[in-house]
Amino acid sequence: MNILINDTPLVLPDNATLADALMAKGIKPGGIATAVNGTVIPSAKRVSHHLCEGDKVVIIKAFYGG
Repeated sequence: MNILINDTPLVLPDNATLADALMAKGIKPGGIATAVNGTVIPSAKRVSHHLCEGDKVVIIKAFYGG
């Protein structure tokens, strides 16, 4: 299936989860927020949230500074 992560295309197997997508991109699960098609997915639900063809995933990394 084809999805977008922060507007970058990614091909995943059917029935992949949000956690699978993060792993495929080499993104560590800590210190980030995730949303799929505009809906926030809490970190505890990433392993059970199955993605669908055309989903748009947004990943925001927390950082400190001022």
